[in-house]
Amino acid sequence: MSAKKYTGLEAELYDIFRGGDDFDEIGYYVDLALNRGGNCLDVGCGTGRVLIPIAQQGIEITGLDNSSAMLNECGKRLSTEGFKADLVEQDMTNFNCEKNFDLIIIPGGSFQLLDERDDALAALGNLRDHLLPEGLFVMSIFIPFYEISHESLDGVWRLEKDEKIEGSDNRALCHSCVDLDRCENLMEVRHRFEIINNNGITESSEIKYSRLRWYGKYEIQLLLERAGFHNVTISGDFENNDMRDGHTVMSVSAVSGAI
Repeated sequence: MSAKKYTGLEAELYDIFRGGDDFDEIGYYVDLALNRGGNCLDVGCGTGRVLIPIAQQGIEITGLDNSSAMLNECGKRLSTEGFKADLVEQDMTNFNCEKNFDLIIIPGGSFQLLDERDDALAALGNLRDHLLPEGLFVMSIFIPFYEISHESLDGVWRLEKDEKIEGSDNRALCHSCVDLDRCENLMEVRHRFEIINNNGITESSEIKYSRLRWYGKYEIQLLLERAGFHNVTISGDFENNDMRDGHTVMSVSAVSGAI
């Protein structure tokens, strides 16, 4: 199974709803790429939320995503800002870039869109194979602590975002409905995306479905080690401190072995 592919209104409105940076994730990855040097692969690069700031630092970077809509937007932004990056439309489980990298990153929890463990393990093996010896792999994984602890919210629709569309009188709304399988660590999410005009009339609406897996820190460490990585390090909320109760994001790094 491939990771979810962003299309339609979900892709069109992605940056309005998902383009924020509450934990300075972008700065974290930019600093990482600067310190690491060499060439970088951004897996699940989307519209370039992290890729473009890295490219702006003069770092050689390739973007990989399975959504042509997201890659087209990323390409337009790169062109507008006068930067270049190779953009590859493939799936993280079986892509082939025909070159290896010093650094591979998966920001924004995109790895969790691989909801089957076999697919996650296949992707990690493929990522390891695309790293140079002793290359570094880093990804972000979110923990849905709020949803886990509020079972009363399962199956309830909630308004998640209501944002003004820049350059327009319209507003973009996102409602979400979440169901959790707390035993299997699976999160099923329905999003209803809407564009509302200044008269309050819905001009377009679309429902999208996502299925995500979350991990405990020891589970993800064991999965990485099984895929052939070593020196696994896990910190919380991009603070370079050990992951602990209360953190909502894990930043996970690991080193590839010799090929």
